[in-house]
Amino acid sequence: MKRAALIAIGSELLRFDRPDTNTVWISGRLDRLGVETVSRVSVSDEPVVIASALRAAVEMADVVILTGGLGPTDDDRTRQALALALDRPLERDPAREVLLRARFSAIDLPWSDRQARQAWRPAGARWIENKVGSADGLCIEPADTTIVALPGVPSEMRPMLTEHLSTWVGDVDKSTMARSTFRIFGHGEAGVDERLSDLYDEPGIDVTILSAPGEVEIAVRSVADRRETAETQLEVVRGAVLTRFTGDAYVDEDRSLAGIVGDLLAGRGETLAAAESCTSGLLAAEITTVPGSSVWFRGGWVVYSDELKTRLAGIDPEVLEQHGAVSEPVARRLAETVREGCAADWGIGVTGIAGPGGGSQDKPVGLVHVALASARGISHWQTIRPGDRDWVRRRTVSFALDRLRRKLIGAGS
Repeated sequence: MKRAALIAIGSELLRFDRPDTNTVWISGRLDRLGVETVSRVSVSDEPVVIASALRAAVEMADVVILTGGLGPTDDDRTRQALALALDRPLERDPAREVLLRARFSAIDLPWSDRQARQAWRPAGARWIENKVGSADGLCIEPADTTIVALPGVPSEMRPMLTEHLSTWVGDVDKSTMARSTFRIFGHGEAGVDERLSDLYDEPGIDVTILSAPGEVEIAVRSVADRRETAETQLEVVRGAVLTRFTGDAYVDEDRSLAGIVGDLLAGRGETLAAAESCTSGLLAAEITTVPGSSVWFRGGWVVYSDELKTRLAGIDPEVLEQHGAVSEPVARRLAETVREGCAADWGIGVTGIAGPGGGSQDKPVGLVHVALASARGISHWQTIRPGDRDWVRRRTVSFALDRLRRKLIGAGS
């Protein structure tokens, strides 16, 4: 199996509360290609430190991918570190500078000498075009290792890696491997681990469990001497996971929960609308990250204030006075009116207390009411989504989408 080492570059990853999400995402893409990630490290912007990490990575991996440090500022020093580690001079590429100038001119951005730094590369490096930003990537192949440097901005890095990763990795023998990813909703990581622990001892099976807001992701890899055997082993594990968690588990296979819901809706020729209070548009934002969501998502409302709950959703002020904005009657009314107002087949209504303030003994922080309306009636759920403000909102989005998923597959509540 081919091996990869990942290096995230940026002092901000070490000095501030900013997580490295790039290498985690890249690891998942490598795993899908049958490439094992053997190292993930974050290093400062110092060229000597980057070069040291790069030399170590080359010793252990067939592919080394660096992210960050390719921009025009003084702390963007990845190209210098590459030259240092590989003992190659930095060279200015006049043709690349012409292309960069044209990009800036096309979007009416001023050009400066600082921007020209992005036209320098270590001798022998190939450019990787950045179709979103100005910092092009670099690819160098000394000896038997492929070294790739990409920008650290995820919206730039991800499409570049998606387009070229299979080329950088080369031929990978996947004939003896099969993999699958599951998501389990409504269970904690420890509980999932306990219920699946016996599967860890199955021959040729490797199980990885990751926690996410409101759900647990399980990545299963099966390895055998033949592809057919690997697939058979995986099917046994797949059946065990789906049986033990029934409607709480679903197969991911590179689709988000919103994407799975979208596919179900599109397959039925149905549409969705959402009225949000505590999530304040986060549900709609998650839905519209799915390509083609305009086919099945009609739109919706953010009704954060009681005034808008009354004016847009038609909620009686007396209901708000008697039950409060965070209540079952309000969630039901939101779901019903947004469905009708947006002419959708399904309507989701969400209201809750995201915190950190606003809670009480009767209505604690994290309390959420979710309602789902269709032509067949309205369903309602009351739940507690623990965590800080961000986690409460994200877990609420996952909860709401999962309730709809269950309805669409006939898995009850």
